[in-house]
Amino acid sequence: MRPPTGPVSVNRRNSDHPQATSGAGMSKSARLAINAFIVFHLFAIVTWCIPLDTPLTAAWRTVLKPYLAWSGLFQKWDMFAPDPSKLNGYINAVVTYPNGATSVWGFPRMEELGPGEKYVKERYRKYANDNLRLDMYAQLWPDAARYIARENNHSSNPPVTIELVRNWWIVPPPNSGVPEWSRYVFFRYDVTPGDLR
Repeated sequence: MRPPTGPVSVNRRNSDHPQATSGAGMSKSARLAINAFIVFHLFAIVTWCIPLDTPLTAAWRTVLKPYLAWSGLFQKWDMFAPDPSKLNGYINAVVTYPNGATSVWGFPRMEELGPGEKYVKERYRKYANDNLRLDMYAQLWPDAARYIARENNHSSNPPVTIELVRNWWIVPPPNSGVPEWSRYVFFRYDVTPGDLR
């Protein structure tokens, strides 16, 4: 018998090439959860950043604040408009040791970091400049002082006092010169041995 000439149709089963399915390996509930998170996240960012101060947005911001603060995604619209902050400031600490020596410790400052470090350490600027420096967040000051004491603990010469210092100047109009830095000690903490553990 001679082999057929011309096109031959072969009916093969695709058992060795299964067809791809959409979302293969992911359950419907997992896809739904991911989509719900994305929608919630977008809603939270837009509600927080939109420059409207209505009772409804204020209520939603109160609900969303714990999530945005925890995730580090909070932002202040006034950074951009209508009246950007003119404050140039930072916080550092004066650490005093039993022998009378002092040292100055500071949170990372964005103007002193490279691009990669800025991306990783921006949260320190938000923590220090947007929260820690304000009197309304005074409950944060003892914890910050204890952290700074642990960061500067030397077994032979442990810190005894931490002073948190605000440093600032107001950005002047163009061609007005560079103002002097103002400095104010806003919190003093006496370190106990238990704080250094």
